[in-house]
Amino acid sequence: MGVIITVYRKLQRKWNTFFNKIKYASMLEFNGAVIIENRVAITPFLGMKNTLKVILQNNTHLQHDIIIQGTGTLIVGENSYISSYSVIGVNERIEIGKNVMIANAVSIRDTDHNFNELKSPMINQGYNTKPVYIKDNVWLGHGAVITKGVTIHSGAIIAANAVVTKDVPENAIVGGVPAKVIKFRS
Repeated sequence: MGVIITVYRKLQRKWNTFFNKIKYASMLEFNGAVIIENRVAITPFLGMKNTLKVILQNNTHLQHDIIIQGTGTLIVGENSYISSYSVIGVNERIEIGKNVMIANAVSIRDTDHNFNELKSPMINQGYNTKPVYIKDNVWLGHGAVITKGVTIHSGAIIAANAVVTKDVPENAIVGGVPAKVIKFRS
């Protein structure tokens, strides 16, 4: 029975990948074999001058129930995966390197809403963007939040539920709200 389930899951993944490649053809570019599971939503913001572009390198895996939205460019490097229930908001650029592990329910955003004018509704004040760079061999723990303008350098680990508001050094382990260096991998 286990073999039948395994074969069924492989066939289902192939079907979902094929279907998503067709459904999102205008926004999706892939270089090599990729897996895109079911209920992945790639949603451009309508009426904006730029269009959403998602570039997946070889052996990239998008698990189920992921939302990718915005008007910018998302690049996911070789052998990297994004786990279920994660949300990526990209209005400028987010680059994810090679061999990156992104756990469930992670939020990565390159945009913040403006809110300085007290007499004007925040929804009417626009937004500002700054690219996010996640270098090679990084692990983002469950529920982590990565905010605009952040670079996470190679070998870093982001603890579960951490909120990253500043750059993370190479091989650092960070955690907390806002995230701070706990120690370095040696």
